[in-house]
Amino acid sequence: MEIEKILLEELLAFLPIYITLKGNCTLIYTKNGREREIEKGIRSVLNQLSKYYFMDLKEVKKTYGNLLCSKNLVPIPFNKDNVFIPVKTRKPMYKNDGAIGYVNINHINKTTKLNNMSIIHLTNGKKIQCLNSLETVNKHINNGHIVKKLYEDKQTITLRDGYSFYAEYDRPATKGDIALLRREILEIKETIR
Repeated sequence: MEIEKILLEELLAFLPIYITLKGNCTLIYTKNGREREIEKGIRSVLNQLSKYYFMDLKEVKKTYGNLLCSKNLVPIPFNKDNVFIPVKTRKPMYKNDGAIGYVNINHINKTTKLNNMSIIHLTNGKKIQCLNSLETVNKHINNGHIVKKLYEDKQTITLRDGYSFYAEYDRPATKGDIALLRREILEIKETIR
């Protein structure tokens, strides 16, 4: 999976699906309306994204889960613009098959109800059917906005509390510094297009 290419196209959602003769896979929606089927399970995709953003997924879920008083189904903030909420999109056929997909809260246009399902309308016109109730989906969206605010506040405090770029100027760059610069360059490059 070319994670950088997918992120440059702006990841809107990644959902578990079954594909004939391939089995448990992941469907990816990007901002330009493109859909991709990846021959990896949802957990593999989630772990790859976590590695790309240099984050410890277990700690993120634990920290924000405690703040939201929720053990499971915690929003995941990869960065301030990419906070993904969990939604149940299918019933698993086999043990260890994921039923939960993830949707970027910045790209949710609205939610509606259709029969016993909820529909998430994305900003690119795509619709995601959820097995969660409309109330549950809206609760996850609200939790996503709370996590986004907490994440932004944490970043602001970290920068404000004594980190001086000038004092650090004559020290070698770390892998984290380089990764941050790389991500910012990719974001600038995307806005120029």
